[in-house]
Amino acid sequence: MRILIVEDDEFTAKALGSLLSDQNYAIETAADGEAGWELVESFSYDLILLDVMLPKLDGISLCQRMRSRGLQMPILLLTGRDTGHDKAIGLDAGADDYVVKPFNAEELVARIRALLRRGGAATTPVLEWSNLRLDPSTCEVSYGARLLPLTPKEYALLELFLRNHHRVYSCSMILEHLWSFEDTPGEEAVRTHIKGLRQKLKAAGAPTDLVETVYGIGYRLKPLEEGAAKAKKKAGKSANVSTVSPDTQQQTLAAIADLWHRFQERIHSQLAVLEQAIVALTQTQITEELRQQAERDAHSLAGALGSFGLAQGSKLARKIEHILREATHPLSFNQLKLLPELLATLRQAIEQYQSESSPSAQATDSPRSTSRSPSAPPAASLATPTPHPDNEAARLLALRQYQILDTAPESSFDDLVHLAVQISDTPIAWISLIDADRQWFKSKVGFEAAELPRHATLCAYTILHADMLIIPDTAIDSRFVHHPLVTDPPQIRFYAGVPLITSEGYALGTLAVLSSEPHTLSSKQITALQTLGRQVMTQLELHRHLADFASTTAAQQRQEQALRKTKDETELRVAERTAEVVSVNRRLQLELEERKRIESALRVSQARFAGILEIADDAIISVDQTQCITLFNQGAEKIFGYTAREALGQPLDILLPIQAVLGHRQHVQDFGKSASPARRMGERGIIYGRRKNGEEFPAEASISKLEMGNDRVYTVILRDVSDREMVERMKDEFISVVSHELRTPLTSIHGSLRMLASGLLNAEPGTSQRLLQIAVESTDRLVRLINDVLDIERIESGKVRMELSPCNSTDVINQAVNIMQPIADKAGITLSVSTASVELQADGDRVIQTLTNLLSNAIKFSLPGNTVWLSATLLQPGDPPPSQSDQPCSSPTSEPLTSSSLSPSFSPSPSSSLPTLASTAHILFTVKDQGRGIPADKLGKIFERFQQVDASDSRNQDGTGLGLAICRSIVQQHGGDIWVESELGQGSIFRFTLPLSPEVSGLVA
Repeated sequence: MRILIVEDDEFTAKALGSLLSDQNYAIETAADGEAGWELVESFSYDLILLDVMLPKLDGISLCQRMRSRGLQMPILLLTGRDTGHDKAIGLDAGADDYVVKPFNAEELVARIRALLRRGGAATTPVLEWSNLRLDPSTCEVSYGARLLPLTPKEYALLELFLRNHHRVYSCSMILEHLWSFEDTPGEEAVRTHIKGLRQKLKAAGAPTDLVETVYGIGYRLKPLEEGAAKAKKKAGKSANVSTVSPDTQQQTLAAIADLWHRFQERIHSQLAVLEQAIVALTQTQITEELRQQAERDAHSLAGALGSFGLAQGSKLARKIEHILREATHPLSFNQLKLLPELLATLRQAIEQYQSESSPSAQATDSPRSTSRSPSAPPAASLATPTPHPDNEAARLLALRQYQILDTAPESSFDDLVHLAVQISDTPIAWISLIDADRQWFKSKVGFEAAELPRHATLCAYTILHADMLIIPDTAIDSRFVHHPLVTDPPQIRFYAGVPLITSEGYALGTLAVLSSEPHTLSSKQITALQTLGRQVMTQLELHRHLADFASTTAAQQRQEQALRKTKDETELRVAERTAEVVSVNRRLQLELEERKRIESALRVSQARFAGILEIADDAIISVDQTQCITLFNQGAEKIFGYTAREALGQPLDILLPIQAVLGHRQHVQDFGKSASPARRMGERGIIYGRRKNGEEFPAEASISKLEMGNDRVYTVILRDVSDREMVERMKDEFISVVSHELRTPLTSIHGSLRMLASGLLNAEPGTSQRLLQIAVESTDRLVRLINDVLDIERIESGKVRMELSPCNSTDVINQAVNIMQPIADKAGITLSVSTASVELQADGDRVIQTLTNLLSNAIKFSLPGNTVWLSATLLQPGDPPPSQSDQPCSSPTSEPLTSSSLSPSFSPSPSSSLPTLASTAHILFTVKDQGRGIPADKLGKIFERFQQVDASDSRNQDGTGLGLAICRSIVQQHGGDIWVESELGQGSIFRFTLPLSPEVSGLVA
């Protein structure tokens, strides 16, 4: 099982990691909230162990963020905040459990096991499968009565299978659950551990296939038979909770004891900082920087000591933390008096703990009979030899390279030591280097010895850390209270040492200031001493370079003799090789230039390919083996409505109709198994996609696959054929209507001529004449239909150009009226004309054709005695939209009809008329009648081909159904708009505009 620890205190994080690692958990750590969130986003965890007070992103906010993103893994808050309010906030934020520091290690591990059981299928503490039994509390596994000696990873594998026995785990899933991301091996490691686990199970008497291979998928526990399953369930109900085994407990204690040994110097350094801050507080000389550092160290101590079972010490450190937090304002007398007492008691608790857990105290206890609680592990005693850095061997090697030991005094170092005395206001200062068994002084003030044994020096502690070591009073520091430099002359009471660290991280020695009286340093003095320490390192580096230079010079002199000896030989060999080198260089240069040319061409090709891929109108989508989207180009964004950011990483199912998901997945799987690398577009026929708004659409697609190592990538090129389908449908409808319209007059002609040819009508000349008249009229209608069809096709295809020339609106209207006047007189219709004389650039014949079509329709659908109005009006930019009140005659309706208010109305032009009228000058032509009007459901189609108000109009009114479609094409070719306004039973108004600007010639060119 995989656990993430988010804890900013390194000591606590390592202690928790050691504790849980011994329980066979895979552990990863993060030092702040943002780092923890990045790990949670990138990897899968079975449990999160989360501190509350974290830098960058606090634990409560991180918990809320994980829950808001739908992450459901268990979260345990581990913090020093112990109020009921804090606990309520943490649990309300989404935490599953809340543990307060200091904590009991055994209780914490039990709580973690309980949380992990909630997330798995197993609900009993002991996991069983047939005769196989795993106890998470003791980390023991047995088959029958035989214990299995499993490795930690074999144990973790078996626990994963037992907790999720209904699941099949692939190698990649097992790696994700049981290994941390820092040391994840290959899938072969999983197979090796599975093999080892099977062998150990088999040796204990288990079936060879207890861990079953599901070929092509992964591994699982072999399902139990019904009887065995019932027995397992019954045994699970009666299982008892076990206690932690003594061996596991001792391993944990030993691991944490080792941590105490490694971090005890840091704990004492933190105590020294607290002491310095308390002294400065009592003297009212504390700086804000020192107060904040002391507060942070007190908080860290509270958590760290709690991890080792020092509950009393943790509480004392927390009290000190609270007082230091309040120190931003003047403290009371009682608080100032309490702080030294708390610190002294804290030191005493730590020293007592060290005394009880020292090797001599532990020698009398049996490892298995110890009465110590698991939360209070043994630790190394401070009564140990002077500690050495972890990199001691490398450090000593680095020290030798500086060639500084046992060299004569140098004024540059002496000046720095005197400056240190003046800065710190102390009588003693030195620059020392820590050798294997001694402390050697390069320069010193106020101290006589040339060197000291290493075990008798204070500076051996300074080189253990990168930070400055400050001991305000050695008499109250348990590490140094019995130190010979403290008990014997010069009886050091104050010490501050700056480690001299190389650029590679090796601490060579110290710049130290000392006093026989307790002393404190201000923040400025500390900064100055740290700066001075860097200057010492600069002098050491200079000394090293000078020594290196001297050594190099001597070596060069020795080499010069050898060089002169070999010079002649070299010149001869150079001469022989020169020609060869020139030839090789020339060849290499040519190869280099060719490679650069190929690389440049490749970059251009890749850029071109990427550009083509991105701007392609077709959707280009790539998915991985799990059919999750890995490529989503602009064409796909336009077609489906998703952005690439929304689509990437999502399953392909979001682009498919729900009913087609399973079929498409099966199709992709079958294609993956086929030998063909690609299937062409259209091979599968029409498929359907689903846009972001849920709309489904027809499409054609091609698919290809590409093998890339162990991965397989599928690429789909998809084309939206919605427009093509619509065009095909319109074409079919057009052919159907045209064939019907052609068949009707041909049937009449054929019937009339057949009757005449039969010879039966010789005695009836009147009937023959009527049949001939029918044939003539049908022929005329057939000719008109064919002419209209050809006319509209030529206009819309651009084969007929509008011949623009100057013409006058009055002349155009008069010619149209002259053509239609006989027809109007015959129908008993009055034509009323009102026109403004306007010069325009237009194709006069086509404008007359439009007017006659509109007048013809108005006359056809008017009753005898009605009036048809025709007018032309000049509209300037900014004029209001035309209304019926602008016409020379009023409408029979009581309310004026306008293009903006009449309902229903329709404009088929691609752009609205109002913006056009507002930007340029137009002439507006209006044809108004008092006919039957147009139903609302017909207004949207009236300008389409073969659309008439009534299906019988083509017969009763002798029309083709193409007149208004031709009018629309002519007006749009001129750059104008045409629309209709109508009210059923009240009449209709047809209007169209033509622009007067000379740019209209550019629109029709």
